Formats: sequence, C-alpha cells, structure tokens
Amino acid sequence: MASTKGTSETDRRFMAAALRIGRRSLGRTAPNPAVGAIIVAANGGASVVVGRGWTAPGGRPHAETEALAAAGEAARGATVYVTLEPCAHHGKTPPCAEALVAAGVGRVVFAIEDPDPRVAGKGRALLEAAGIAVSEGVLREQAARDLAGHISRVTRGRPHVVLKLAVSADGMIGRREGERMMITSPPALTAVQAMRVESDAVAVGIGTVLVDDPRLTVRLPGLEKRSPIRVIFDAAARLPLDSKLVATARDVPVIAITGPAAPAERREALAAAGVRIIEVGDGSGGVDLQAALGKLAEADVTRILVEGGSRIASTLVGADLVDEVVLFRAPVVVGADGVRALDGYALSAVERSPRFRQIEAAVVGDDHMRRYVRV
Repeated sequence: MASTKGTSETDRRFMAAALRIGRRSLGRTAPNPAVGAIIVAANGGASVVVGRGWTAPGGRPHAETEALAAAGEAARGATVYVTLEPCAHHGKTPPCAEALVAAGVGRVVFAIEDPDPRVAGKGRALLEAAGIAVSEGVLREQAARDLAGHISRVTRGRPHVVLKLAVSADGMIGRREGERMMITSPPALTAVQAMRVESDAVAVGIGTVLVDDPRLTVRLPGLEKRSPIRVIFDAAARLPLDSKLVATARDVPVIAITGPAAPAERREALAAAGVRIIEVGDGSGGVDLQAALGKLAEADVTRILVEGGSRIASTLVGADLVDEVVLFRAPVVVGADGVRALDGYALSAVERSPRFRQIEAAVVGDDHMRRYVRV
C-alpha cells in the first residue's frame, strides 16, 4: 500500500473536489459505490480540469469512463483523481483501469483501495503494468466515510448503519401519551431529509409506524424522486393496510422485515398491496437484526438510515450494529413522561462510549448536531 507521505496540496485539493462530486450520487448507485473522478491536464504551467464524472444512477456508467468521455483527447498524459481504486474486472461494462490505459493518462491518484476481491489491488497493478504512475491514499479517511456503504457490504455482508437520534435537552424523543410533539427545529428536519437523499434505505420500527403513520419519503422540493426504500422492522406483520406506507408502496418500495410467527394472512395481504416481505427469525418470535441487515445487503442496500423508535435504536446499539450516529439535541425539555431515546440505554452509550468517536459538531437551527462514527 502506498504511503501518503509527500502528498501535495494540489493532490489533496483535486481529490477533495472528486469526493464532492462523488457524494452527489449517494443513494442512487447501489449496489455499486458512488465514485467521483476528475481529470486534470497541464496547460501553460497551470492545472486545468478537462473532465469530470460521477457514478450514474443505477451504478453505470462509472465515474472514470464519464470523466474520460468529457475529457476526450485532453486525457492523454493527464492526471486522474478518483475516489476509489479503478475496477479491474469485466462485468456489464469493461474495466475502468483498462479504459484509463487506453486513454493514455499519465498518472492516476485514488483515495482508497477497493475491498471487492474482484478489484482489491488488481486495478492498481493493471495501471502500473501499463507504465502509469499511481498514488494511493490521498484523503483516505474521508473516502472511507463516503464509501462506507460499499465497504461494509463487501467486507461485512451488511449495509452501513446510520442511526439518527433527535432528542430533547433531557434525552427524550417524545411523550409517552398525549399529542405528538416535534422535538427538533425545521432546519434539523430539513437536514434529516437530506440524509434520506443520501441513503439507499430508511428504516423504523413498527411502533413508530403505529404512532406516527409516517411516509418516510423525501419532501425536499425537486428531490422527491430521490426517496429511498422504506424498511419496517415488523416481527408480527402489524403494518396497517391503510397506512401511508402501504398506500404508497407501489410508488416508493416498502420492505417489511417480519418474523416466522407473523400470521400468513397478514404477510399475504401486505404482499398483495405491494409490500416486499423478508422473513428473518431470531428463534423467539422476533427479528434477528444481524440476519435482517444481511438480507437487505442481498437486496442491494448499502447504506441504511435508521430513524427510530427507541426500541429498535436501543437494540441496534446493544448488538453493536451501528456504524454512525447523528444526534440532534434540542433545547426543549419533555419531562418525566418522556420516551428515552435509547430504550435500554442512556445516551452515554453513544456520547461517552469508547466504540464511537465524534467527528463533527454544528448548530442546526435551534439544535446542536453531533456526528459519531464507529472507532
């Protein structure tokens, strides 16, 4: 593996740009990774971007071939910045590494090696065998976060799990009884909508559905079609047939994760309404979350945003199945009748846990946002 020692500020600047354009495809390319590529040529002593590309919706064309098409002959002798090691295997399209060789590029800089065993160093080797200079590891940590879904699916057989928690100043997500209350401010709600856009799936437990009857779609103007798959953890198949989720299941996919004890007539009725049923038991009538995530990975889900409720959040944290936590803390106080954010745990299970490291903090409207990642 190449060292990043001596990486120039120019390399970091163009790789940062490649990462930015790669992120625009998050939530649209599964099971392929959302990759960005920029081609830079020298022109009179200046570095000029002559081509750029990102993974297209559905996963193809790949970022490198899109950037090469934009650059044309200007790619010859140029430097290519790509966020993931160029692929080296023949699939539905030829390998990107071969396309780079054919285009006559002079240098390839990539952020992180592709853990997919069909690539895993083979792309680099193909480029070097053709006499192309290769540098690896530029902005590796950021690339690992952006490509976490792909990496998790390939290496662990499950999606990257992001847990969103919106809590009051006293650590509650709402009241046990009475009128539903909004915890966070409108800017925080908009931020969560943007998180949905970047996810392959959004998930809640059946308790949240029964209380809130959510749609779980993207409502940002112009991005409504970017709504992810909706996943309901629903051991007994209690998802109401007249719910908003079921009513829209033929427009935006809905998956119900049920247990083997769920009544057959309920599963059949949901399936007839357009809901996909995935049965995963835990031996006691519930749902095995590890196995459920594996089934979702098989269904091409690489990034899943879990939005509640407290029981599913607590179970995922307890099972060490959470890779990232985005915590919005509002200044409101719910009081003694509130529902704790993590049913079986205090928030210190995230905020002070050695398993998580805070990587971001921001003020979003009236709320404070903290982002934690698995160590």
